[in-house]
Amino acid sequence: MVELEDNQRMGLLIGAAAILIFILINMTGIVFGGDKLFIIDLIGSNESSAFRPDTGFSTQDIVGLLAVAAMGALYFMSAEEELDWEALLGDDDDEEE
Repeated sequence: MVELEDNQRMGLLIGAAAILIFILINMTGIVFGGDKLFIIDLIGSNESSAFRPDTGFSTQDIVGLLAVAAMGALYFMSAEEELDWEALLGDDDDEEE
């Protein structure tokens, strides 16, 4: 298992939720007036316009969803093991002696 601190785990959860919300809102084109923001074009590696009316499912969305799935899996894999209730409650056999 992976061991992460609680604030790191919460960062994974919030980051995954933020990416998922951005993907869903960006796919529909709600925020940018019907256009979709293509982040790679915005960074400048491509000469195309960063905003295009090409809404729908694209490669950028697949990569984003894979990142969300990886962050979610890491969040659940880093959960602490189940508590040892017998150790917390104490042994009943020791009290009887």
